Amino acid sequence: MDNIREWISDNLRYILLGLAMILVLAVAILGIKAITNIASGTSSEPKQTETEAQTGAADDTIVETNADNTSAGAELVQNDGKVLTTMTSYYSARTNGDTETLKKIDPGMDEQDQAGLTNSYVESYSNIRTYSKEGPSAGSYVVYVCYDGKVKDIDTLVPSLTQFYLKTNEDGSLYIADASADAQAQQFVEETRKTAEVQELIDTMAGKCEEAENADPALKEFMQQYGNSQSKPDDGTDTEQKTELVATDICNIRAEANTECEVYDTLSIGQTVTVIEQRDDGWTEIDYNGQSAFVSSEFLTTPEAAESEAEADYFAPAAADDGTV
Repeated sequence: MDNIREWISDNLRYILLGLAMILVLAVAILGIKAITNIASGTSSEPKQTETEAQTGAADDTIVETNADNTSAGAELVQNDGKVLTTMTSYYSARTNGDTETLKKIDPGMDEQDQAGLTNSYVESYSNIRTYSKEGPSAGSYVVYVCYDGKVKDIDTLVPSLTQFYLKTNEDGSLYIADASADAQAQQFVEETRKTAEVQELIDTMAGKCEEAENADPALKEFMQQYGNSQSKPDDGTDTEQKTELVATDICNIRAEANTECEVYDTLSIGQTVTVIEQRDDGWTEIDYNGQSAFVSSEFLTTPEAAESEAEADYFAPAAADDGTV
């Protein structure tokens, strides 16, 4: 033991020098490793897991949503399975006069609507496509339906566009609802219609409708005479010139000149009505299936003005759609 102590004492400076060299070497190795990590872009921070990378759970991206968590920037979904099935069934029922099916899909259909089926110019609806967006409440949808309508005695099909507001029944099926009965739904429908995507769809269908008219003189004459009206004119000999106005927006046809009364039906954009009297109180009295009815004057304009402003985005012969006024 004394010999070991004596050896350490004699060689202490060499031992310390060796330890110092080892320490310097260790520091150098750690430094080189740190430099290498920086150069390769690695970090001492924990890596994002594969699941986080796929779902984006680890980033700070914010998706803008509205109050009910519906994506504010959501795009129209083309031919959503549930929506397309519902609307195809609806138009098939209209073609076949299947009032039982129509009542299920459109609970608001009344006797006048049913009578209108047998008095419609449209023989059939084909090439049905839907463009939909989830609405402000769970299970609701704003839907734009494009189709080609076959008018009686005219070979050329009429490209048409109609808007609907759908809600979900307790059994999961969809039905046509009245957006005007819900302020939030009404606002959502109006804002959706103003989006660039919907306006592009409207313009596209308007162009196709115009092309069809220009290609078939018989169709053009029909459109000029009856516009978006589905009903045949009454038989008679009255040749008196009647004033006609065109709807500039989706609006209600009411029993009286106020917003609290019964709603008979709705007008689509571009639909033509026959005027009985233009009143000074902001309402226009019109002929609705042979009876007096009223429409807010702010939503009516002359055919000339409507054509020049290219506002008609629903094309005859359209099916009854949901009103938002």
